[in-house]
Amino acid sequence: MYELLSERAMSSTEISHKLKETHRYNPHARKITLVLRADKEKFRELDRVAVESWTRRESHQVVLWGRIDKTYENQYPYRSVD
Repeated sequence: MYELLSERAMSSTEISHKLKETHRYNPHARKITLVLRADKEKFRELDRVAVESWTRRESHQVVLWGRIDKTYENQYPYRSVD
């Protein structure tokens, strides 16, 4: 996940979808949030962003994640400015 966040910040849902490309059983967004929250030396919560869901009637909020050593733009696609 550290390398995924080197070029841009991502929501926990985006990280889950990216991991699906390389892992047979990708973790859910909630699990990613729990793991990244525990590693405060490498990762930080930047914001909460709204995402659409096929199973929910309305959009919901997920955490936008970044690396502690990077600075990111304030708008999507949240590119690294370092």
